[in-house]
Amino acid sequence: MSLLNISKRVSPLLMGLFIAAPLHAQLPERFQEYPLATRSTDGEFVAPMFNGWVTNEDGSTTLIFGFANRNRTTDMDIPVGPNNKLEPAQFQGAQATHFPVYNRGGFVGIQERGAFGVTVPADMAGTEVVWTLTSGGNTWSVPGRATSAAYELSAGESASGSLRPAIRFSEDGEESVDSVGIYAERKTVSVGESLTLSAMIQDRGNRDGYEGVDPYYALGTYWVMHQGPAKPEIETPEIRGRTRAKEIDGSLTTNDWSEVSTQVSFPEPGDYIIRLRVDNFEAPDSQFDNVCCWSNAYFPVTVNP
Repeated sequence: MSLLNISKRVSPLLMGLFIAAPLHAQLPERFQEYPLATRSTDGEFVAPMFNGWVTNEDGSTTLIFGFANRNRTTDMDIPVGPNNKLEPAQFQGAQATHFPVYNRGGFVGIQERGAFGVTVPADMAGTEVVWTLTSGGNTWSVPGRATSAAYELSAGESASGSLRPAIRFSEDGEESVDSVGIYAERKTVSVGESLTLSAMIQDRGNRDGYEGVDPYYALGTYWVMHQGPAKPEIETPEIRGRTRAKEIDGSLTTNDWSEVSTQVSFPEPGDYIIRLRVDNFEAPDSQFDNVCCWSNAYFPVTVNP
């Protein structure tokens, strides 16, 4: 695929489609590092992935990135620097440095989609943003380009009126409705101390006139470390919309803002960023496989000894 100017011949975007080869040991040594080989519990690589692009009303372009950790059980951490970089340098720092293991099954498989996004201003139209990761003895680079219609995503309504959920840190504050997200004010805490992170969320769906479609759906939340030196303890990292819907008798009749929160504690000092993903996966026209519909928000935290 021409869009994927990968530094090796095998595309990371196909990572979730490969099935472990039982005859791995019989492969020539030069082929055993490639995705057709059996995945190990650790020592594998993380592949950067380009998930798509969105044209914004102001003429800017949003490029959306994810990743695939090929380890079967071991999360990986690659700090921002020569082994984890975005180019041009002005976009450096937005990328993930913590790469959990995912086993979602189906087409998505081991992929994490939409972990972050970058916005290319209108006066830089056509600029290619390249994410490079070095791990497990491999270096992979993937370009984000707003050139292929096959990778163009819509910021508008989905087939039954779903839109990306909204996230705010206060009722009248800045709003996130995309993967680029918004950043909260930095918080400071000590090692081992519990910290409360909270946000306001809203289902923005416009489903009037769609037969058999509920007007509003319970939103799901997912809290995960985006950057940091050591994995924190996150209380209830994921709540699926279905679970929350059952708690309120299985139906929603309003799209009022609601507050979500979690408790986080950190094992080591340093600078961290916690990502909140808010999704609308219970709606019939929204699912993770199709890169729809969720939004991100980020919480920077400084942890003192």
